[in-house]
Parts: sequence; structure tokens; C-alpha cells
Amino acid sequence: MMRQIVYGFSDSPFGHIIVARTWEGICDLQFLDYNRLETIHQLAKRWGVYTPTTQNDTMAQTVERVIFEGYDHPLKLDIKGTDFQLRVWNEVQKVPFGHTATYLDIAKGIGEPKAVRAVATAIAQNPIAMLIPCHRIIHSDGTTGEYHWGKELKQQLIDWEKDSLLNAQK
Repeated sequence: MMRQIVYGFSDSPFGHIIVARTWEGICDLQFLDYNRLETIHQLAKRWGVYTPTTQNDTMAQTVERVIFEGYDHPLKLDIKGTDFQLRVWNEVQKVPFGHTATYLDIAKGIGEPKAVRAVATAIAQNPIAMLIPCHRIIHSDGTTGEYHWGKELKQQLIDWEKDSLLNAQK
């Protein structure tokens, strides 16, 4: 079945992002760390070689405002993955804004306490950054661990969320 993907670009406090959606919801969100055209090609590959795409920056700007400015607008997600990945990503979404959890916490949360490495792999394959907040998942020793866009950005996102939460409580 051919699916229409609408994508757009926006600026965030942490750099440019690309957001894509299907009719069902947001299906992809990434920080741009390379060529935009290459990113669009990768997006189409993930969703099928013959996926028609159109550009809509307004949609991406709305998502950016929801994530980084607290704009109150419901966002539906169109998440595709294995059953295991979906369980992991669902559990990651339970980690509250401004908080962190460990890979082991996530493994225990899905009832698979010995699957920490598989959980880490599923988290690394998350296609929807920030909305499935994989940056909130850290090692048991408190170190941030890896992040697709680098450890430095992961730490900046964690710090920003904690600061935002503290400022909201004042």
C-alpha cells in the first residue's frame, strides 16, 4: 500500500529538525546533522521506495512548538516497528519530562529484565526523537550513553528538560 508522507523542516533550540507524518500521525522526527536532500531520501527509504512525499514546514513548526515551547496541541504518532520495539518505545514514553530512567528500568518495565542490550538496540532505532524521548534513557551508572546525534546533544536535552521543569515549578 502506497502511503503519502508529508515532511517539513523547523528550527529548534538544538538545531534544525525534520518532521514527517502520514495520515495516521507523526512517523519520523530527527535532528538534521547532514544534507537535507539525503535526509529526505532516507525518510522515503524507511517508508518505502515509492512513497510520495510533499513538504509542509508549518506542520514541522507546530511539532517544534509543542516540544520546545509547550504549545498545547495533541500529536498522534504513527509508529512502525517490531512488537518488541513497540513495547520498548511505549515504555520510554512513560518517562516523564525532566526525568531519566535507565535501560534496565525500561527492560524491567516491559517484563524483560535480562533484555537490557535488546532494549538499548530498540531505543537506538527509535524513529521519532523527542516524542519518543529516548534521550531520557541513561546507563545505570548515571552516564548518558550513546545518542544518534551525539552524547553532547543528549546531555543538553536532559539538562534543558530538568531546567524547564524547575523553572515551571517556581
